Amino acid sequence: MTNNTLLPLLTGRDQSGASRARIETLTQEMGTGRVADAGRALSSDFSALSQISHALRTTEARAASLNNAAIWLDVMQGSMERIEQAGAQIGEKLVSTLTASGYLSVDNLAVTAEGAMEDIASALGRTHDGRGLFTNGDPAGPAPVDIDALSADTKALAAGATDIASLLAAFDGYFADGGAFETNALRAFPADPVQFPIGGGEAIGVPVSAGDRSVRDALKEAALVAALPDLGFPVGNAELSELAAILPARAATASSNLTTSRAVIGTVEERVDHARQNLDEERSKLETRKSDTIGADPYDTATRLQNEMTRLETLYAITARKSRLRLTDYLR
Repeated sequence: MTNNTLLPLLTGRDQSGASRARIETLTQEMGTGRVADAGRALSSDFSALSQISHALRTTEARAASLNNAAIWLDVMQGSMERIEQAGAQIGEKLVSTLTASGYLSVDNLAVTAEGAMEDIASALGRTHDGRGLFTNGDPAGPAPVDIDALSADTKALAAGATDIASLLAAFDGYFADGGAFETNALRAFPADPVQFPIGGGEAIGVPVSAGDRSVRDALKEAALVAALPDLGFPVGNAELSELAAILPARAATASSNLTTSRAVIGTVEERVDHARQNLDEERSKLETRKSDTIGADPYDTATRLQNEMTRLETLYAITARKSRLRLTDYLR
């Protein structure tokens, strides 16, 4: 008799409350696709579900790390492009200035080169989440290159040069590994590249920093052009011809080195994209496993919901009919 829809005729209790509760539960299961009582569905054995949930949390952590790496590399690529553009601004005017008539505008070219140095320093000072992109994630703050110190040092080198050969040798020595650039103009930062863990004991590192050769060469060529007005020796046609042959070639080499560094960053970006794709596939499989574990059968849930709705409608109908009965009708 407990399941009989005629029970309201035999007792004064409201039998619709349980049906309404079951309908609410089944409606929730239809909306979420998951059983409301996971313990009952899993027979109180949560070990498999716990493993899947842990794997999903690990996947989310790896995804966050990869997303952070993708943003880091994207901003770094933009900074490298800005450094390339700074060098291109000098190259556009370099050949035309290094002529007998054009050398009169060398001061203007030097101003362009000084602006390029500032742009390069600004690009190298970019940060993400408060950590320096080109300082291996160092959170110290100041830009990695002290342009004032660099400008003062390189102009002094130009003033002390006796000819073009000594000028170039002085600049090459200044920017060499272990040279005065490292001690006077380049701020100290961690030597190890920043790492983005991706799980399984693996990590993705960023291989470019402010101390890399490509970055140094870009700064060196800009500083060299900026220091031309301060040369310590007279510049005649022979010197102009030599500079016109040497400086554009050095600028092209510096540009090529920057392209190589950008390609290296691009390789890391490709690795990050590949890892993200694999992670998306892994997460999709885990979500499917979780759904299979605690998912509600849509056909079974819909059938049960329909049956419960029918039962509730029957209860309401009987209750309404009962409320309209007169005593004489009830006693028949």
